[in-house]
Amino acid sequence: MIKHALFVSCFLAAVPAASFGQNVTAGEELFNRKCAMCHRLSDATKVGPGMMGVTERRSDEWLHQWLADPKAMIDKGDPAAVELQRKFKKVMSKVAAMETEKNRADVIAFLKENDKKKE
Repeated sequence: MIKHALFVSCFLAAVPAASFGQNVTAGEELFNRKCAMCHRLSDATKVGPGMMGVTERRSDEWLHQWLADPKAMIDKGDPAAVELQRKFKKVMSKVAAMETEKNRADVIAFLKENDKKKE
């Protein structure tokens, strides 16, 4: 029993998080369909901020909340959300595809992969 528990612990530590429900390819497809019209994968601004480094600047929890409902975060006074509104003079639209946790997780996984290119 102890050997089994040790094996499972080692296995879980060695397997990347993306294999547990996050799909980078699906996240890339969602990004290209729903986000790329306003965001670049570089640090360059388009309509909204560039996405390079976003997963280093923001926590997964913050990104999930932002993708689910940007206006709600601004309304509750989240400092980073309020700053984005101030800087870009608009509020990111709520995207229906981001209502599901799975879709948000996939996009975040894709953005994390994109951030690895920076290194």
